[in-house]
Amino acid sequence: MLMQIAIEEKETALLIRLTGHMGHGSVNELTRVFDEWMGKGRQNFIVDMSCLQYISSAGLRCFFEAVTKINNLKGKLLLCGMQPEVRQVFDVSGFTSFFSICETMQNALKQIRQP
Repeated sequence: MLMQIAIEEKETALLIRLTGHMGHGSVNELTRVFDEWMGKGRQNFIVDMSCLQYISSAGLRCFFEAVTKINNLKGKLLLCGMQPEVRQVFDVSGFTSFFSICETMQNALKQIRQP
């Protein structure tokens, strides 16, 4: 299953919902989404990963590049709702420490509002 991306504008952040498998072939589309919205002035992003079933090393690299750009803009990137398999990939790779990870979307929305 290819990855699907849904976007919803919230007052405090851009919400990106990912569904399916994030492999090498789907990374470019997510990178384009981050770059496009940063170009429009967005600094805060929440990525809902509750329906993401798989992430490859290319997916990890995509998120690392995005968080680096967002940090340079003094913005925030929050990841939420990770499935255990996806969380394990972040943990084993050591990438967990680079991100703010929330259990739920509600928690992410609360955290994004904090200075």
